[in-house]
Amino acid sequence: PVPEIAAIQDSTAGIHVLLPGGSGVERGDSVHIRGIIDQAYGLTQLQGLDCQILDVPPRVPRPLPLTVSSAVGERHEGRLARVEGHVLSKGSNDGGDFLILTDERKDTSPQLTVFVANRHEGRVQFDAFEEGDKIEVTGVLDQHDFEAPYTDYYQIEPRTQADLVQVGGVPAYLQTILLVLAGGGLIAVVAVFVLQNAVRRRTQELAQSRARFRRLAEATLEGIALHEADGKIIDANMALADMVGTDRDELIERNVAEVLPEATVDTAQDVNGNAEVPTEAEIVQKDGGTIPVEIEEREVTVGDETVHVRAVRDISKRKEWEDEILLAKQEAEQMAELKSNLLNNMSHEFRTPITNITGYAELIMDEASGPPEKFAAQIRKSGKRLSETLQSVLDLAQIEAGTLDVLVREVAVANVVREVVDQHDQKIDEEVLTVEVDVPDDFTLKTDRTLLYRIFNNLIHNAIKFTEEGAIGVEVNSLDAGLQITVWDTGVGIAPEFQPHLFDPFKQESEGIDREYEGTGLGLSLTKRIVDILGGTIEVESTKEEGSVFTIELPSLDSAGKPVVVSGERAASR
Repeated sequence: PVPEIAAIQDSTAGIHVLLPGGSGVERGDSVHIRGIIDQAYGLTQLQGLDCQILDVPPRVPRPLPLTVSSAVGERHEGRLARVEGHVLSKGSNDGGDFLILTDERKDTSPQLTVFVANRHEGRVQFDAFEEGDKIEVTGVLDQHDFEAPYTDYYQIEPRTQADLVQVGGVPAYLQTILLVLAGGGLIAVVAVFVLQNAVRRRTQELAQSRARFRRLAEATLEGIALHEADGKIIDANMALADMVGTDRDELIERNVAEVLPEATVDTAQDVNGNAEVPTEAEIVQKDGGTIPVEIEEREVTVGDETVHVRAVRDISKRKEWEDEILLAKQEAEQMAELKSNLLNNMSHEFRTPITNITGYAELIMDEASGPPEKFAAQIRKSGKRLSETLQSVLDLAQIEAGTLDVLVREVAVANVVREVVDQHDQKIDEEVLTVEVDVPDDFTLKTDRTLLYRIFNNLIHNAIKFTEEGAIGVEVNSLDAGLQITVWDTGVGIAPEFQPHLFDPFKQESEGIDREYEGTGLGLSLTKRIVDILGGTIEVESTKEEGSVFTIELPSLDSAGKPVVVSGERAASR
């Protein structure tokens, strides 16, 4: 297919595009084009590889008002402009017909060519214009130079005959006729003839303009209304009439504020002018019903007149979707609360018998010896494991429900680390592991002590569990507004493909009945969520069969649980 030529622009600039044949692009379409930038005869253009027409209402850019002097050059190349100037000369070449425009009717003034290619000869003609006429041209600015540095030939290409308008006075060719017809009566007759022709041409132009608007307005599903500054509607499309539930003719001459209910009249007045953000309102239909709409307004200049174009969009479906989303959100919140309450109740029901089991197991261990003592120790171990699992599930439920309380106070970090290490002394001795702890005694952090304990406990527990021999370590360093915690081990490490799922709940690298290590898969997931609640970050580096390093950065919190911002002077002193 033969490539199609188009001009596209946004609010800042424009460019010519060679569209793939059969793209179906029409004036006013919004498009997404992928292609290659190049230059031809000094004109920057886009060689389109593919084109997507966006599903939005058609919108033609407002012409940029320019003089001939300001239109010449590359600053506005590719944009739709409206230029006023004097016809210096007219002619034709192999490519098409042209007029030469200047600002001051002088050869030395900057010149802009009004060019109509042969392929457009049927829809744009220069027969009505002669040298000396002052005209207004609307079209796309470009250039067509044959030699470097490509700074000599700039042109504007009108789209239709309506883009060429006579500005004031009588055309030059009619002035010549008047001079020849010197008789006073003949001059009067010719003057009347000229005025009639001018009025007829202007009437035709207005009719063509209104017809173009009507075609565009009726092609969209949005309600469109044109109204004057005082609010009087001068035209509307059928979509707006259908929204209101009346005939289109009944909208003409009405005030636009009358189409809105009293509760939103002020809102409608607020959007008069170039409102960038659409305003929501309700339209009262003829039968008394209402429909929610979104209103957007722009000012448009037509000749010497300024009119307001109001686009009205029916958002009934969107409101229904919003209500459905809100209802689904409320139901989800209720289910989350129900789940949280259920888990809380279950945890309390389980906690009492578990406490009894572990308590009696400890009594048996104190009184018995031999196999009974070993059995009791195993019962206590299983009871504690069940208690820890229950606590993890409860913590997860509280975090998901947003009911986990954060109690901020000054915490001696070294004491917390010692408590956690002491808690795991027996397991460390059984595995014959080396423990390296580097935590200065004077390090403190304003945070929740219980949650900080959970972080250390989960990470150290994992380090011990996955290290069969070698060492584990805990290191704490000072930051400008908090602490950096590092927990490392020389254990089995984590496979690269599992690391993206490391903090997912109930996920373990080895799963199923043949899994190598026990556990629920909640430890690291809870750790990540607790770190998030405390305003920190957690990262992991791990190599299979070499070990893992977990690095956490926690800020100091204020009484409201927000991170404390440290000034530059204080940060420098630390």
